[in-house]
Amino acid sequence: MTRAGGLETRASPPAWSAAEVARIVGGRITHGAGDAVVRGAAVDSRTITPGMLFVALAGTQRDGHGFVADAFHRGAAGAFVSRPCEAPPGAVLIVVEDTLRAFQRLARAARDRRPLRVVGITGSVGKTSTKEMAAGVAARVFRTARSPENWNTEIGIPLVLANLPEDREVVVLEMAMRGPGQIRELVEIARPEIGIVTNVGESHLDFFPSRDALAAAKGELIEGLPEDGCAILNADDPLAWALRGRARGRVLAFGLERGEVRAETVRPLPSGGSTFRLTTPGGQAQVTLRVPGRHSVHNALAAAAVGVALGIGADAVAAGLAEAAPVPMRLEVIRLGRTVLLSDVYNSSPQSVAAALDTLDEIEGSPRVVVLGDMKELGPHAVEAHRRVGRDTARRRIDLLVAFGPLARDLAAGAREAGGPRIVHTESLDDVLGLLMKELVPGSVALIKGSRAMAMERITAALMRPEPTGTPGRGGSA
Repeated sequence: MTRAGGLETRASPPAWSAAEVARIVGGRITHGAGDAVVRGAAVDSRTITPGMLFVALAGTQRDGHGFVADAFHRGAAGAFVSRPCEAPPGAVLIVVEDTLRAFQRLARAARDRRPLRVVGITGSVGKTSTKEMAAGVAARVFRTARSPENWNTEIGIPLVLANLPEDREVVVLEMAMRGPGQIRELVEIARPEIGIVTNVGESHLDFFPSRDALAAAKGELIEGLPEDGCAILNADDPLAWALRGRARGRVLAFGLERGEVRAETVRPLPSGGSTFRLTTPGGQAQVTLRVPGRHSVHNALAAAAVGVALGIGADAVAAGLAEAAPVPMRLEVIRLGRTVLLSDVYNSSPQSVAAALDTLDEIEGSPRVVVLGDMKELGPHAVEAHRRVGRDTARRRIDLLVAFGPLARDLAAGAREAGGPRIVHTESLDDVLGLLMKELVPGSVALIKGSRAMAMERITAALMRPEPTGTPGRGGSA
C-alpha cells in the first residue's frame, strides 16, 4: 500500500514528463530537464513523497512559494510556481501565470487520460455519507476511488484526480460550493458522467437569496452532464426533483415515496440501522443498513441509483450497502455504559437537525436530552430557522433541550413558544457539560448536534472520558 497526496492506493498515479506537464498547463520550464518525471501532486509540502509535483498556491494566509524549498527537501521532483524560486540540481520548476488554474488543467488532463467513470455528488446534506455508500457499491464490481476527507473543492478535486492510481475505473467525488458558479467549475475539471443531487435544504443560504437560487446552483452539476450521462435526483425533494428539466440525458429518480430506485418496508433495527426491500429497474434485494436513521435510507437509495447507472445488479448493490459504516462525527451511536449518545457534530442545518431528531425518536431511553448548537451559514434566514427548529424540537419526545451558542438563543425562544419541556440556553461549554454530567444516568439517551464552527465534538470527547463514578464513562461506537 502506498500513499499519494493523502489518498491510499495500491497503484501509483500516472507518470508525466515535465515537458508534457508544461505543455498541458501552458507553462515554461525554467529549471531542470523536460524529460524529468513527476507522479502525483500535493499543495502541502508536508505530504510530499519522492517524485511528486508541488503546487505553490498563493493563499490569503500563507503563500506556498515559501514552502518550495521544503517540498524539494522532502523529495518533490518538480513544482508549479508563478514567480522565480530556487531549486536543487535535477529538480524542475514550471513557471505559470496562476498555479491553481494550472493545477486544475493538469487534473482535467489526468481525468481525460484514460477511460474513467466519474460520479459527482452535491446537495445540502448527506453528500459525504452518500459518497461513501456509492463508492462501496461501485467497488463491488469496479476498481473504485473516492474523494477523501474534505477534498471537495476547487483544490481538493484536482488533488483527487492528480493522485488517482492508474488502475482506477470509477471515482466518486463530493462537490461542495460556497456560491453560484462553483459547481460548474468543478464539473469542468472532473467531467462527471453521473451526477447526484441529494436534496436542497438551507445550508449556505448566507451565499444565496433563496432556496430556489441555491437549487439553481446545485443544478449546475446536472446541466454539466453529457448526453449519455445520468442525473440521479431525489424524487421526495421538490426542489431537487425540479432539476430534472436541466438534464440532457437519462434521469434516474430515487425516493421513499416514489422513484425507480426506492425502499419498501423500511424497519429500524435495535442496533441503530435499518432493513428495507430495495427496488430497482433491474430487480429487488433485501438490504441491511448499519448506518442509523431514516435519512440514511435516502442516502443509500442515492448510492443504489449509482449502482444502477453503472450497470450493477441489485444483489451486488445490497452487498455494497451492507458494508457501509457510519462516517465519523455524523450520527455516530456511542454507548457509554447504559447511556446512548448520538453524536452528530460535523455540521448542522434545519434539515439535518430534523433527520437527527427522527433518528433519536427511534431509540428508546429516559431521560431524553437534546443539545443543539448554532446553525451557521443561514444568512438572513438564521433567526427564523433557529426558532422553527426550536418549535419542532419542543414537540418531540424529549425531557431536556440545551441550546448552545449565541444563535441558539432563538432556538430556545422557539422551543418556549411551542411549550416545550425543560429548556436551557447557554453560551458556556462548561455549563453544557455540567448539565449533561448531571442528567445522563443509566438508561438515558442524548443527541449532540451543531455546526462545525461550534466544535461540539469537545462535548462528546468529554463525556467519553472515564469519570470516577463511571457515569457516563467510556464507551465505544456501535
